[in-house]
Amino acid sequence: MQLSVRNLGSGSSGNALLVTYGEESLLVDCGVSRRALGTGLAAAGLTIAEISAVVLTHEHGDHIRAARECGATCPPVIATPGTIRAASLAGSMETLPPARSMQHGSFEITALAVSHDAAEPCGFTILAGGVRATVLTDLGHAPDNLADVAAASDLIVLEANHDEAMLRGGPYPAHLKRRILGHAGHLSNGDCGAFLARALRGNSRLPAIWLAHLSRTNNRPALAQATVEQALARAGLAASITPMQRQGHGQMWRAAE
Repeated sequence: MQLSVRNLGSGSSGNALLVTYGEESLLVDCGVSRRALGTGLAAAGLTIAEISAVVLTHEHGDHIRAARECGATCPPVIATPGTIRAASLAGSMETLPPARSMQHGSFEITALAVSHDAAEPCGFTILAGGVRATVLTDLGHAPDNLADVAAASDLIVLEANHDEAMLRGGPYPAHLKRRILGHAGHLSNGDCGAFLARALRGNSRLPAIWLAHLSRTNNRPALAQATVEQALARAGLAASITPMQRQGHGQMWRAAE
């Protein structure tokens, strides 16, 4: 069996990742519409009823939309206590505090505290069959205590939200620019690349890297990719870098056999 990850949406219009191992599947976030979620799952040969859990990073609408639309029919939700309180969702809930792990079927899920303007946001590392996928999206900065987790991963899904020059010179109002650039805002292309260079320096085996939550207004996929590649090149590293598509369901990663 192989661990696989399918992108069902990335960005302010909705975020969702489908993680599958054998006959077991879970979602990391479900911020796309219920219809888009159903279409993406159907492409993977699944229905929402076959998803064993939804693992939520935080309560913002672009991460929980389908969970709200599905109501009590949503799969069980796993999230930090703060996210569960703030999301106010119907259905089954299970708490996973930051820095704690739980076993859910074949998946070992570990919550990783991050800095973002939400109640108790986190990233996750998901381990199954000896393969680790780490999801770190919506974080104002990438602290060094996440570096070891990133270095031990086979796939890193990491925010590269904006190009700082584009954001500063762009159309957003000043208060929104301050929020995005702040300690609890969103990670820039440059900060994403710098964190990965620190985390992966000296690694003999490099993970695949997906760049998440790209801004439609303040970023470009090719620019994000080039910025991160250049940061890694300066550290003597050459990893596989893939900007995530905002919509659709065809973008997949599968662990090597």
